[in-house]
Amino acid sequence: MRHISFSLPGLHCLLEVTRDSPQARQQDIWSEFRRHNVFFDGPHNDWHSAMAASEGYDAPAILARALDATRAVAQGRASYERDTVVFTERSYSHPLLAWLLYVASRSDLRLRVVDFGGALGSSYFQHRSALAHLAELNWCVVEQPHFVSAGRAEFEDGGLSFSESLDEAVDRVRPNVVLLSGVLQYLEHPHEYLEDLLSRGVKFILIDRTTAQFDVAAAPFVQHVPAWIYSASYPVWFLNADELHDSFARHGYEVVDRFQPAGTFGLVTPPPLQELKSWGIGVTPAPHQHEWPYVGWFLEKLEI
Repeated sequence: MRHISFSLPGLHCLLEVTRDSPQARQQDIWSEFRRHNVFFDGPHNDWHSAMAASEGYDAPAILARALDATRAVAQGRASYERDTVVFTERSYSHPLLAWLLYVASRSDLRLRVVDFGGALGSSYFQHRSALAHLAELNWCVVEQPHFVSAGRAEFEDGGLSFSESLDEAVDRVRPNVVLLSGVLQYLEHPHEYLEDLLSRGVKFILIDRTTAQFDVAAAPFVQHVPAWIYSASYPVWFLNADELHDSFARHGYEVVDRFQPAGTFGLVTPPPLQELKSWGIGVTPAPHQHEWPYVGWFLEKLEI
């Protein structure tokens, strides 16, 4: 690399000349992209190989960051948090909120939610102001034991509670809706959990922020989280939507709505690579790169 300096009246320039190859430049761009963005390695042959290539979900940094973010929301220093990232301006997931209000409207303005994989109450805190007028708001989060312990110690109130098992949560709350927001893809056996849930016959099921596509085979990847969020990696499924629909139908659930939540899931080609293309430098994304939108479903149990 060479530096060339030249001056004109009122102007001083430093020109950097590099002989780096396009391939080296591409590698530098990807390295920088990965330092600042969530990215995925894969596909892996199976879940166990993806788990072996990652740190797992119980990394201490995940709970620590979730606690800090949820405290900020509970104390009024932030409006809401998602995946431990805090947001200061109020915002709602409109499909999720609309269908929760629909469930309440069908149940004498009573909303009893079992939130499977709901962290420390992310969706509850984000939407509680829009649900506060209901005659009843009873929200139980099902989570890993260390999240449940932390949630019970700091965030349980008259509307929010925590449980380590789906059985306990269902017995306690008697839900009229079960919420699965961004959780199915992080389970080793997502279809087994879904089948178990559907077999319980809860009237309404709301599935939000799920990584699934039609006509694409399910495959496990490793998700890497950048250090500015928290440094961690864990296995994740890119699911097949056709298989999910088969499960819905098998248990007598009608798909009332299929919607696209905000955000996308999967590798997104970073702008610098697009910039290289505009310069006429051929850059071909690797075969495993995807731009997958999230998908969501609202299900209603058909009367027999």
